[in-house]
Amino acid sequence: MSGSSVTSLRDVIHRHLDPAGPRVLTAHDRLDVPVRWVHSSEIFEIGPLLSGGELLLTTGLGLGGLDAGTRRHYVRDLAERGVAGLAFEIGRTFDAVPEEMVREGSSVGLPIIELNRVLPFIDICRDANTAIVSDEIDELRLRTALDDALHDDLVAPGGVARMLAHVAETTGRALVLVGAGGALLAVHGVDDDRSAWRLVDASPVSVPVIVRDREIARLVASGDGPEMPLPQLTALLRVATGPIASTLTRSGARHSVVGARLVEEMVGGRALRRADLIARLAGAGVPAVNSTRLVTVAADAPDPRMAESVLTRAAAATSGLVQATIDATVFGLVAAPPDAEDPVDHVADAVDKAAGGAGRITVVVGATFRLGDSSPGIEIVAAIADSLRNNARRLDRAALHVREDRTRRVFTGRELVADDVVHALDAQTRSDLQSLVAPLVEHDARQSTQLVATLDVHLRHGCSATRSAAALHIGRQSLYQRLDRIRSLLGFDPTAAAVYPSMLLAVNASRASTDLDV
Repeated sequence: MSGSSVTSLRDVIHRHLDPAGPRVLTAHDRLDVPVRWVHSSEIFEIGPLLSGGELLLTTGLGLGGLDAGTRRHYVRDLAERGVAGLAFEIGRTFDAVPEEMVREGSSVGLPIIELNRVLPFIDICRDANTAIVSDEIDELRLRTALDDALHDDLVAPGGVARMLAHVAETTGRALVLVGAGGALLAVHGVDDDRSAWRLVDASPVSVPVIVRDREIARLVASGDGPEMPLPQLTALLRVATGPIASTLTRSGARHSVVGARLVEEMVGGRALRRADLIARLAGAGVPAVNSTRLVTVAADAPDPRMAESVLTRAAAATSGLVQATIDATVFGLVAAPPDAEDPVDHVADAVDKAAGGAGRITVVVGATFRLGDSSPGIEIVAAIADSLRNNARRLDRAALHVREDRTRRVFTGRELVADDVVHALDAQTRSDLQSLVAPLVEHDARQSTQLVATLDVHLRHGCSATRSAAALHIGRQSLYQRLDRIRSLLGFDPTAAAVYPSMLLAVNASRASTDLDV
């Protein structure tokens, strides 16, 4: 089903100008631009009559008595109008395309094609424009067929994965869907997550998935595949964004309407009183007394219903849950059990267990709020709402960790604070931190090693060889060898007490460097 139906300048040259002995003089890298119409004119001031995308045919009759500066202006004006190219027939008015026009065409990136044999322009225009219209009809049919398939997918099992399969069939490209927070939501045509991220980093084309004027995801296509002009590929990807947005934002099993509305209003910034919070929590079946401790949660997944299901299963180990899906992100308030020593860790462990086998899902567990610790005003509600929004913002931080350790799904807000700090630093301080681990980053890039990740895990596990080796799924001896290599490359011991805090920040700065450069 894949293939090109947009007529490019290269197509017109090969299919319709070949009998005229065409020779491309300028802008050889612009031959794949689309041609929307072929027009002939000898009028010097033709520019205002063109709308862009035309191939203009001329014998140069209107340029014969003009000076070099005026001819350069002619070429420049065509380029500014977005003309696809200028086909210049020689032999009648000029023996060769004037040199100043060639230089100007090269300067402004306008393809100029020299035609060395006489060919009736009326024949070229008729044949080329008939082909262009036919190709545009083919493209419209292709887009319509894809649109029909995607709308059928809306009511079929398979969700986003099924949609990506249809888009890939139409475009012949591998595809990756990345959440606005940086999470890998879905892929098609790539072998693993690492390959997916390489595709994202190298892709020449991506389109946003928009809901209510907010980007919630981005659909990325590979550069490799059947020949297809970039505008056509982009147009086909855009056809998919509506159905994908609908799938990402629709909710699955019905939860408490009262609870969902509460979460939606809090995330949306509506001012609520503490009494409203308590009453609506109780109405949703969540214990709402002074001793109740609420933990905020945000989650991203290829399908929000997946995240909703994980949080629902995790709620079995808690005292209650209210949740809502807003722009493809699932937000939740979890009531921790009264005997939970650390509510955040308890909820994180429950979510991690519930997420086993759930595939791609990223969760951030935020702060704890005790209902009895608030005044009668709106302070606690505003604080909870801020925490919910902060969790969603930190999903992109968590996604960077997932890229290094795909076994992790659940993160706490307090462990991501260091990432927030790095993102808030000035450029010079960030550069100073990154320089501390630069030798490891360069070695990893050259040798495909994981020394930065090893140092990160080791520091985060308190430099315990046993726990670090277990987290890295390697033997202690292999860990010692890596640590020796790290010390050798750095020239100092990164686990020494004096540099320990700086090295933790340095690893975070290294991880965030790509994200910060975007």
